Amino acid sequence: MRIVLACAALLLTVSTVTQAQPVQRRGADGQLYNETTTTVPRTVLTTEMQTRQDTVYKPQVTTQYQTYQQTALVPVTEQRWVSRQRGVWNPFREPYWTHAIEPVTRWEHRPTTVQVPVTTTNWVPETRTTQVPVSSYKTVQETHITRVPVGPAPALNPTTNPPQAQVATRPTGGQIGGERLDQPNQWGGSGRYLR
Repeated sequence: MRIVLACAALLLTVSTVTQAQPVQRRGADGQLYNETTTTVPRTVLTTEMQTRQDTVYKPQVTTQYQTYQQTALVPVTEQRWVSRQRGVWNPFREPYWTHAIEPVTRWEHRPTTVQVPVTTTNWVPETRTTQVPVSSYKTVQETHITRVPVGPAPALNPTTNPPQAQVATRPTGGQIGGERLDQPNQWGGSGRYLR
């Protein structure tokens, strides 16, 4: 997909190159130039951070106690009078009865209440904000200026040319490059001006 977008952007760039008519302008050095301004669209890859909100589900565990009724066998102890006959098997004594209070245990079915913990998991939606880099292709306009000189360069004239086009002078005397400046040079000049 990116290759198709890049090819389409390249074709669009080639087809939209604009070139203005040449304009003659004089430069700082006095030379007359033909200036041609060309506007070329260029496709650049830009990356921007975009804010996105996503919904995620988060587990939330809750524990609740539920009440249940059940039947249980419960021991019940009571104090009762218990009568027993003694001396039944003794031939030398007459049998007799004894009475005493003794604990008597019996089992009864009774309803009881039981608390049972029950754990449940609920999925709760949660919104999260994230920064996501998004890349896209954009077209920017680039301006190129081409200068072509028209005719020969003008002669140096201190009265018509700007000051920066004049030849720099140097003082007489002293030594530059092993040659004294106050000596005549090989062309017969006094050595006061550079040519």
